[in-house]
Amino acid sequence: MKIKSIEPINELKYLRSYKIKYATKSGQERDWEIVSRGDTSRLKKEIFNHQSFTDGAMVFATNLNKTDVIMLKEFRVSAGRPIYMFPAGLIESGEDIKNAAKREFNEETGLHLTPLYVERERYVSVGIINERVNVVYGTYSGIPTKDFQEDSEDADIIIVDKSEARRILEEEEISIRSAMLLQNFFKIHPFFDIETS
Repeated sequence: MKIKSIEPINELKYLRSYKIKYATKSGQERDWEIVSRGDTSRLKKEIFNHQSFTDGAMVFATNLNKTDVIMLKEFRVSAGRPIYMFPAGLIESGEDIKNAAKREFNEETGLHLTPLYVERERYVSVGIINERVNVVYGTYSGIPTKDFQEDSEDADIIIVDKSEARRILEEEEISIRSAMLLQNFFKIHPFFDIETS
């Protein structure tokens, strides 16, 4: 895949843009700009009523022995290059989160997911978008294949063990959510090895 151009737009096709007026601690009026997959009604329910919604699932799938995990090395248009990340996708209308995770995981990897735990939905980048996803944990089975990926998807399926996780974290571009999950799963964050006095 290849980036051809970048241009500003005023109207978005898949996202909606909002200006949120708010008052600072001292009472000064300010504006905050965000984008959302949802409509104004959803945004008001989130902000004023603190209701929680999900936009999709991110899948953390291990082998039965929990010695490796499935990741994607996927070309991301917004970065202009491949990024390591966990399989993820949007929930479809009427679909529950486990079925969304199983469907997306199969489409992106060709593998089958057995969901074992669903974490509550959390914000992905609260500074610019109100998108939330659930992390669905489980085990995988089958043989990886790219045969079910859409034309707009260009992702290699990677089986990651502890040494490959270290390499990815040190040498590759990886989303922060994926990096934190890898560090936690393999217990390899360098900060925890630093002695303090």
